[in-house]
Amino acid sequence: MKARRAGPRLHALEVPLEGMSLLIPSASVAEVVNLSTLTAVPFSEPWLLGVIGWRTLAVPVVSFEALLGAPTPGGRAGGKILIFYPMSGRKDWEFYGVLATAEPRPQALDGSQPPVPEAGLPNSSYIASGLKIDNRSMFIPDLVALQKAFYP
Repeated sequence: MKARRAGPRLHALEVPLEGMSLLIPSASVAEVVNLSTLTAVPFSEPWLLGVIGWRTLAVPVVSFEALLGAPTPGGRAGGKILIFYPMSGRKDWEFYGVLATAEPRPQALDGSQPPVPEAGLPNSSYIASGLKIDNRSMFIPDLVALQKAFYP
């Protein structure tokens, strides 16, 4: 088997969720904030947990677990909300948040991390792929699928 060659480093964040971790580019996150009171949105999708006030904006917060069909995790001490920059083609003020169960951890990727086999990926259109880091599977979200879910 050919050894993988290390390439340029990509700075990513491991986002702990209930029962799994996401792996996202750190440049896609505007800020990580403490879990605060969410204001419910009537008649919203089950994965939309509510909105928080952030820098004079009402930012929707989603549960990635609920998007995958799992139960929505309850709020817990130490939970964080990752505020993401607006998706491609959206207005400058259309930030969104994802609930994490704990503080995200930095991960430096250099191309030497093996991919998660397709059989090891969750069966969801919201997961594009995954990487094995320290013998743990971390899943990479499909931002195009998320954009379609958030902005039908």
